Amino acid sequence: MDKSSWEGNCFLNFHNNKSRSGKDDKTIFKSKFKSPYKLLKSSHDEEGRCILPILHTAGGLVGGDLLEFQANLGINSKVLLTTSSAQKVYGSVGRSKINPKGTFSLQKTNINILNNSHLEYLPQETIVFANGLYSQEFKIKISDSSSFLFTDLIRLGRSSAGESIENGIFRSKLEIIRNCDLYDDWEFVDQIELTKFSFEAKSGMDLMPVFGSLIWICEKDFPKSKINELKKNIKLIFNDFNNYLSLGTLENGISIRFLGTSSQEARKCFFCIWKQIRSVCGFCEPEYQGVWPLQDSTNY
Repeated sequence: MDKSSWEGNCFLNFHNNKSRSGKDDKTIFKSKFKSPYKLLKSSHDEEGRCILPILHTAGGLVGGDLLEFQANLGINSKVLLTTSSAQKVYGSVGRSKINPKGTFSLQKTNINILNNSHLEYLPQETIVFANGLYSQEFKIKISDSSSFLFTDLIRLGRSSAGESIENGIFRSKLEIIRNCDLYDDWEFVDQIELTKFSFEAKSGMDLMPVFGSLIWICEKDFPKSKINELKKNIKLIFNDFNNYLSLGTLENGISIRFLGTSSQEARKCFFCIWKQIRSVCGFCEPEYQGVWPLQDSTNY
């Protein structure tokens, strides 16, 4: 790795601090992190859910950067992880005479969720600048009685400046598996590569720069009737958005795809779906987080 590149890491361990008296029922955490990672002040909602915003202090990623993120949720934990700003991936292709093809920046994320715990991982969008090379890998292990909600929002190029991804590449791999000692119980596997070709192709993104995914994996015994109710409500939400949206049913959960021109619209759509997921789970209604873009706050 180039000496000028970042090699940051962040390790989080969450656990429930419920006392024997039952008065305290909050998820708290211990952490260890290294620049460019930084943790902002955490808070709790009415259900004791730990809400933790994560900050990338370097302002963006360049070729050769490596970020490693690991979170472990102990039994009976509730956690909302988010980020305080969009992740920027700067151009790498053609920037160096030594390596004109450029170098990927890489982010690896490993998450382990134990019994009766619920993680919502809702980062802000990733913006891949022209000629940026970025690869992300997510490995999630989850118990039968736990759930995982994840959103991933990508913008290819800075549209306002007339910029596209050009010769850049975005790669993403997501693996979600149930904790099982006897066999591999895969819940969801997703692998995506976005390039100039997929951005321009009519059968691809058709020049629409914003692509998003929302994946929700519920508990194994979650009532199918509630999943059907959720799908019905999400289809009603789709009617309010002038974008390309799709809904897929998983064995234990749902998968949403978004394709459009506005990151703001994508965030609004995902927020509305998030509220519906909280509702069918019997959790409190989510609130707009103060670290998210101010221009969106009045729309929810």
